[in-house]
Amino acid sequence: MKSLTMRKGMALTLTAIVAGTLLWPAYGSVHAKGQTLTQQAIDKAAHADNIPGVIVTVKKGDANWSYASGEANMERNHKVDADSAFRIGSTTKSFVAAVALQLAGEKKLSLDDTVEKWLPGVVKGNGHDGNKVTIRQLLNHTSGIPNYLDETFKNSILADPDQNFTAEQLIARSLTMKPVTGFEYSNTNTVIVGLIIQKVTGDTYAEQIKKRIIEPLKLKETFLPGSSADIPKKNARGYLNTGDQLVDITLLNPSFTNAAGEMISTGEDMTTFFRALLSGKLLTPEIQKEMMTTIDSPLGRFGLGIYETKLANGVSVWGHGGGIPGFTNFAGGTADGQHVISININVLGGAETHIHDILAPEFAIETKQELTKEEQRKKHREDVKLVMDQVVTNKKIPSVAAGGLKDGQRWSYAKGTASFEIPRPVKPSFSFRIGSITKTFTAAVVLQLAEERQLSLDDSVEKWLPGIVQGNGYDGNKITIRQLLNHTSGLANYTDLDMRDITLPQNPFRYYSVDELISKALAKPPVFAPGEGWSYSNVNTVLAGQIILKVTGDTYAEQIRKRFIEPLGMTRTFVTEASSRIPGDHASGYNMDRSGHLYDMTEVNQSWANAAGDMVSTIDDLTTFFSALLGGKLLNKEIMDQMLTTVDSPIGKVGLGIYEEKTPDGQSYWGHAGGTFGYESRAGGTLDGKHILVTVMNAVGPEVITGRDKIFNKEFGR
Repeated sequence: MKSLTMRKGMALTLTAIVAGTLLWPAYGSVHAKGQTLTQQAIDKAAHADNIPGVIVTVKKGDANWSYASGEANMERNHKVDADSAFRIGSTTKSFVAAVALQLAGEKKLSLDDTVEKWLPGVVKGNGHDGNKVTIRQLLNHTSGIPNYLDETFKNSILADPDQNFTAEQLIARSLTMKPVTGFEYSNTNTVIVGLIIQKVTGDTYAEQIKKRIIEPLKLKETFLPGSSADIPKKNARGYLNTGDQLVDITLLNPSFTNAAGEMISTGEDMTTFFRALLSGKLLTPEIQKEMMTTIDSPLGRFGLGIYETKLANGVSVWGHGGGIPGFTNFAGGTADGQHVISININVLGGAETHIHDILAPEFAIETKQELTKEEQRKKHREDVKLVMDQVVTNKKIPSVAAGGLKDGQRWSYAKGTASFEIPRPVKPSFSFRIGSITKTFTAAVVLQLAEERQLSLDDSVEKWLPGIVQGNGYDGNKITIRQLLNHTSGLANYTDLDMRDITLPQNPFRYYSVDELISKALAKPPVFAPGEGWSYSNVNTVLAGQIILKVTGDTYAEQIRKRFIEPLGMTRTFVTEASSRIPGDHASGYNMDRSGHLYDMTEVNQSWANAAGDMVSTIDDLTTFFSALLGGKLLNKEIMDQMLTTVDSPIGKVGLGIYEEKTPDGQSYWGHAGGTFGYESRAGGTLDGKHILVTVMNAVGPEVITGRDKIFNKEFGR
């Protein structure tokens, strides 16, 4: 059973703290229906005595999944989330080593430089001599410098977790001990490397990790807390196993670990880092070879900041383990970085064997066999569904639905709840607000009008809407219809953060006229001169809608119905205009406030979005539309070429009402995303219209975007 006490300030003796853990494989579990062997091992660990919760994240090829099981907070019986943050302990050493190795690659230091060269007089006395210790020896723990973290110091930390320490204090404590011989794992080594980094660069090791690793890799949930006891993100509580009870020790001043173990991260960030490190994206080939040059140790073949664990099946896993009061973890992967894993268990003491048990099935050698095309198709579909299953485990994502077209067959799948308040299964047939995917419909009308020579894409806005775009630095004579459709007009966006987070949520049924929306945009100064930049702006498409009205005598809504909805038989697609209701069966839509709280905002007057985002549709109808559009059934070749002529932007190559995105392995798909109150959707596919994917989640927020991208990457990746 799992017992808990909320105590701090205990004198305990531990055999392993802030150290890499020895990782041996263990096999044996019964395959449960719907679960992989790795997931079974995670569940088994989370249900074991004195194990609160387990979080695992894996990147394997193009697949990327996370799985969590057990408790984040035993006192409150809160389940652990896969995106929770945790202390990574000694896995910090891999980050510090990576900085030192980059400096070596830049010739700013040599791995064979002595400690004395960079830190004169720091390692001296009691048998120690910095002239005889190299940076290489610090990184592979052959320096002979003992570990300051002996039993006495460990007990002192546990008795008073709020103590603060400097690097100099930690090193000085180590030097009171006699030198050791051979391989001896020592936190002191990495603390010294941290000071060398500061001497070489003028920055602390923390600043260098941020500049060289965290920022370039966009590790948004990775932190170096210094002496702060807090974990600055949603996190599981961290426990210490005393042998007869679990003690909550989440709040802990990590300064006693310094460069050897202070960092906080998530499974997503850890796998991103180790994939980059092992695949050679962070180091030159010469330095990568140095990192992987090993010596024998009780932990396995030890390199520079990482070590090799050889599993029973012969597979080598390169990485580092970390143990710090509250958490036990391991992160690493295959030498090419194509298969990486992060494992975190929110307890220190007795957790190591479960890490072993999770590694073994995940890195088991797969039996290779040729699959028939039908088997490949079925496997691909199941793999996509598995990603969706993983996405919806996040508590910020009530449900996910997806479907589309591939190999001439339509498919759909849904997972999760349609409502938090009255739980019921979501269905892939449900209607939803498609937000900015509306822009593709509006643009397609304009493009058909261009094909019919009723307008030219290079017509000015002034020609069709005289006097509308004038003043405050704007001149409709200088803005073309093409620039409206690819967002190079320079027109400011009337939807800002205050309108999104405050104005509309506080008065969701307010009606906005077209003139009011345009006036709001023109009240702001131009973002840039027409054609001189790129900036996403809803007013561009609102103006395109007005041009449609001027050219045809019909509203954009009437033209969309006549040209697409009716001819394509899209019976469940609607231009809602000022309506606040979603026709037909639908899931509740949850908006996110600035504190990250989700609240129901299913009903909202969509007049604020107008031609830029007021439509409602279904997965099946959007599949029909995008298959026809991308397959060349709605536009002739000349206008298709115009639609696909792009400009560079932060979201990809932007054409006219559509843009190109690519999977991590370079596979291209074209479409549009739609984020609106309560719903996040995306529709896209290949340019022949034969492979289409549509996704929708009934919530908004960063977790939703991440989940959506995972599904698209899996569907279109190799």
